[in-house]
Amino acid sequence: MKHLIHIFLLGFIAITQGQAQQPVQTTVDRNEILMGEEIKLGITVEAAPTDLIIFPEQQKLGALEVIESYPIDTIRDNNRLRLFKEYGVTQWDSGDYYVPRLKILKNDLSILSDSMLIKVREVQVDTAKQKMFDIKAAIDIPDTRPTDWSWLWWLLLLIPLGIVVYLLTRKREKKTYEETLQPYEWTRYRLTKLDEKQLIENKRSKEYYTELTYIIRKYIDSKVYGHALESTTGQLLGELKTVMAERGMNITSTTENRLKEILERADLVKFAGVAPDAITAKEDRLHTTDIIYNIHQVLPPPTEEELMMDAKYRRKQELKARSKKIAIVAGTALVALLIGLGTWVYFEGKNNVKDVLLGNELREYYEQDWLRSGYGIPEIAITTPDIMVRGEENNLPADLASYIGAFDNFKLGDRGDKLTVNVATFLFKEGAEVDKLTAQNLIGPITSGLEKDGATNIIMLDKKLEHNGMKGIEFTGNFEYDGNKYEYDYWIFNENGGMQQIFVTYLEDDEEDKTREYGRLIKERILNSVEIAKEEKPKKQSGK
Repeated sequence: MKHLIHIFLLGFIAITQGQAQQPVQTTVDRNEILMGEEIKLGITVEAAPTDLIIFPEQQKLGALEVIESYPIDTIRDNNRLRLFKEYGVTQWDSGDYYVPRLKILKNDLSILSDSMLIKVREVQVDTAKQKMFDIKAAIDIPDTRPTDWSWLWWLLLLIPLGIVVYLLTRKREKKTYEETLQPYEWTRYRLTKLDEKQLIENKRSKEYYTELTYIIRKYIDSKVYGHALESTTGQLLGELKTVMAERGMNITSTTENRLKEILERADLVKFAGVAPDAITAKEDRLHTTDIIYNIHQVLPPPTEEELMMDAKYRRKQELKARSKKIAIVAGTALVALLIGLGTWVYFEGKNNVKDVLLGNELREYYEQDWLRSGYGIPEIAITTPDIMVRGEENNLPADLASYIGAFDNFKLGDRGDKLTVNVATFLFKEGAEVDKLTAQNLIGPITSGLEKDGATNIIMLDKKLEHNGMKGIEFTGNFEYDGNKYEYDYWIFNENGGMQQIFVTYLEDDEEDKTREYGRLIKERILNSVEIAKEEKPKKQSGK
């Protein structure tokens, strides 16, 4: 028994020491709330300055919803730190809920907070005392949603896509091998094909002579007499003799007689049903080769004009074919470009694509990395897209010269740029009657400077200003310069025995979407970042 008591005491001491080394306190501002009300859960952890403490960040604590995670508050107590973390939680259903134990990391160890019971009660509504009202009639609310133009982008995508599909799938008319041959080579090719059909061996005389005479007539039609295909045998023989005489072409009587015999025999076969023997048909086949060869030999050489016309024709055909290829390539590239552009616009948005292609200087300013720096005495800390440079120090306004002892001026951009920022600091002379300064003394140099640079239609409104505990005057308005309209904001403070001025101008935004008013957004970001260093006055030491 003594041994067990000894072990129990050792365990109790170890637990107590562990709790003393890792203290965690859990509190709530109240234990009971109505549905939707906020309850604040606080966790306090004591640690050394060298300890690393990490509190949990999560959307839910058990069944309770975290609606706010407040910053950590640190209190130093001698060589110890007390870290206080607070969570705003709620629940939208009535009931009793436990906040689970939360794990806090302390260096390499995990420590747990206490579990807390939260009671959530319903909101009581007394319908007997509550006055009842009739149901109101329906009200037609005009549809103010912007027009959905997504169907137009799909149409722009489908039309060029359909053109591409048509160009790729349509049947192109390709020239056959026969169509690429010259007339004489064509006749030899067709006669060879006629032999391969073996029409005589198969007793198909009509088809045989029809094809044979077509070959003869086609050659004569292309090289000698242009109406050979539609002429009768008698007309063809008569006109052929006339044309050949006119062109100085002479063929032998044997060739002429054989041509007449073949054409007349073909007429008997086609129209009278006469069936010549195989030997005669084969002889006619051989005679056809001789006839075409003899005519080919007596053809006069082409004149220079014909050669020129032929070369011009071929050149024209080559240019036509090349132009067709170029048109197809250009059309395909255009369609691909339209598809790519349409897809880009659909996914990125019209405005984003326009900014990338045409550029948007104010958007580039807004999205780039900004820089924070201090300017003048007393120092004005301000965040801007780029570092400002020192301006001319000798342009102090005459109305202020008698009051000012020191003057610093810094600027970003020049008049006419889409964004300009000016920061000026003034130190008053000792004994200067600052109370005599009027609003006109302060704003006069600005308006006169704008007018001197060419600005017109200057509109100005003034109001009192309070920013980060500092009081001053704010002048806002707009002006026109070089055909463009600009807006401006001019802040004046009187701190630390001097005067501080911040002047921001930007090209007027012409956007329906408020999130794209980059000029206004830049101006607000710049002015919200303004901080003026406070002058620390030495404390008076009391005499002993």
